[in-house]
Parts: sequence; structure tokens; C-alpha cells
Amino acid sequence: MKEEDFKIENYLVASKQKRILNFIIDSLIKVIIVRLLLAFLINLEISKGINLSDMIERYLFWSIISFVYFGITEGFLARSPAKYLTKTIVVMEDGSKPTARIILTRTILRILPFEPWTFLRGRDLGLHDENSGTFVVVKSKLEEKMKDHFELISLEKA
Repeated sequence: MKEEDFKIENYLVASKQKRILNFIIDSLIKVIIVRLLLAFLINLEISKGINLSDMIERYLFWSIISFVYFGITEGFLARSPAKYLTKTIVVMEDGSKPTARIILTRTILRILPFEPWTFLRGRDLGLHDENSGTFVVVKSKLEEKMKDHFELISLEKA
């Protein structure tokens, strides 16, 4: 077995329930961010140009917030606040941290209006995972599996 043989196994992947909980928690946090941002913008001239009763403007505003939120949290930490709470993490198939480009791909795909519903397809990954080559896994299980994997490699080399 070689180091490059490590691959994410199905039992490491976070359950649908954890993924839904991540979605709900992250959505609530983004709503709080939007409310705070709007409260701040109300006193500025910029807010007069924002018409949140317009469906397209509301969607674009929400998309920008989502893009910045996930870009920052997953880009730097590979975890959103919800993933910290559910003890999950975003990784590549080999268990490594995704690059900035991969996180950008995940984040752009999340903006698609139907994307959250792609998780309802049985055991399949969601659209932003599948097309970016990432997995959301239970962090403790991943760490244990990687530790075992590298211990086995060191025994084979000895």
C-alpha cells in the first residue's frame, strides 16, 4: 500500500442528516449576516438602490453573501461554522485540504437555485461535492482512518 492509495471510503462521508443540519445552520448564520448588513446599509446611500422585494435582486444579494461566507470559511479553514458544530470537514478524495480553486468551484455551484435539492438523490453526493471532487466527512473518523493508513505504510516499509 502506498501513500497515494488513501481514498475516502463511504463510511467516512457525513450522513444526509448532518449535511441537512449543516445547510440549516449555515443558512441561519447567513440570515443573521444579511440582517446585520442590511441594518448597517440602511444608513448609507447604497441601501436606496437595493430593492429586496425584487426576486432577482434578493437572489443576487443572497448569492453574494453565500459566496463570501463559504469562500472565506471553507477557503481558509475547510469548514464552515456549521461543519465545526457537526464535527465535519471538506476534503479531497485523498483526504487532503481542497485548494482555493476547488473551494471556488464548490462555492459557485452552491449558488445554483436547485443545488440544495441534489442531496435528495439517495447516497449520491450533492452537486457541489460531485463536481468539485470533494467530500464532507466526519473529521474524527477521517483522522483515525488516516492514522491507521500511515501506520500500516510505516510497518510495510520496516
